[in-house]
Amino acid sequence: MTLYLLPNLLSDDGNLSLSIPPGVEEILYSLDGFFVETPKEARKFLKHFDFDRLRDKPMEIVDRRTDDYTHLVKLLKKGGNWGLLSDCGLACIADPGARLVYMAREAGVKVEAIAGPSSIFLALMLSGLYSQKFTFYGYMPRRMDNQMRRDKDLQVYIQTPYKTEYTVQNLMEVLDPRDMLCVALDIGAPSQEVITDSVKNWKARKWPELRKRPAVFLIQCRQ
Repeated sequence: MTLYLLPNLLSDDGNLSLSIPPGVEEILYSLDGFFVETPKEARKFLKHFDFDRLRDKPMEIVDRRTDDYTHLVKLLKKGGNWGLLSDCGLACIADPGARLVYMAREAGVKVEAIAGPSSIFLALMLSGLYSQKFTFYGYMPRRMDNQMRRDKDLQVYIQTPYKTEYTVQNLMEVLDPRDMLCVALDIGAPSQEVITDSVKNWKARKWPELRKRPAVFLIQCRQ
């Protein structure tokens, strides 16, 4: 009995061959079922493979509202192999599933993590900013103020796509002109765009289209 933590693409039109290890396909066919964040999004991913071999496998929802994992762990302990699949990117990284992993291990279930794309780590790689020390804060706080400037390490945030433009506008007001801001847009998609510049130059430059584009924000404050 094994719980596989599976990678997903970062966008519907992402490059499967570059993002997903070739061994994932055989793992998918061997599974008895899936724990998924959203069944519709999971099926989108599975359709990149032989969907006739995957369509009838059961799906159990594991999302932010899940609070009782007893039934899910019982399914694992029956002896089958199941996969945990987020809507995009890596399972459990800024996504649901960590509690299931913990309880599965406590129950003696083997857990295997399969490497794949993460918008957070790809943004760090692409930013050009010093990333030996960084803090991932999750979603950007509702109230952005100059307390953000107290952090000496590289700060990493995500945000819902419909707030991307609003977030950049607010960061222009909060950050010092010397601070560095990287906005990594549409990571993993053909439209991927990564801009790293000082806040001073951000204010002077022509911005790319920001509306409704998923983004990772990296902030390096000059002390």
